Amino acid sequence: MSKQKVKCLVAIVNRGKGSLVADICRSYQIYFTCGTLALGTAGSELLYYLGIGETDKEMLFSFLPACLERDVMHEIAGRINIKKPGHGIMFTVPLSGISTLFRQKVMCESADKEEYMEQAERKYELVVAVVDHGFQDQVMDAARAADATGGTVFHARSLHDEDASSFLGIRLQGEKDVVMILSEIGAYTGIMQAVNAACGLKTEAKGLIFSLPVDHFIGI
Repeated sequence: MSKQKVKCLVAIVNRGKGSLVADICRSYQIYFTCGTLALGTAGSELLYYLGIGETDKEMLFSFLPACLERDVMHEIAGRINIKKPGHGIMFTVPLSGISTLFRQKVMCESADKEEYMEQAERKYELVVAVVDHGFQDQVMDAARAADATGGTVFHARSLHDEDASSFLGIRLQGEKDVVMILSEIGAYTGIMQAVNAACGLKTEAKGLIFSLPVDHFIGI
């Protein structure tokens, strides 16, 4: 397995700044950026402490090689003054799994098997499917058939429609459904495989399937 990793970059910025973040990502040939509108819900003092004092936000997530992590984050921070209170927050998350074709395109390399980097000490994984709008039911049907108990769906839009379509060699639509499924670690690879088979990049849903490690949780 390659030591080079794919990471998920999450940026929560003031409304109107999302296109600038997407443009910076594009300059690094990062073509998988989706965004959705968001609202801050904590008290104003806490929001200010977190650096997200205004409640009207855009939440963006993108996928990039770990080797670009520092450069991309540094440029975004400099261009939108994200270190200044009230201008947003930004962080990266390691992926614990990713579908083969998705990884190949992000890393510009070939791979001969799915990347499932199981962490034995963890009990849960978050499986995420980003699919063309209208395919959330197909994702959940496939996931439930692989013993998933439920999921959460929210709507997003792609900020790199034409670039991503050209990069992948397939047509992608701008409106996206994001399906998040919390799974026990022993079941998440089966769920990923089932969702990828039903709704992956080679299907009509054009899904990007990946998973994130979960360290702590409440409510299960």
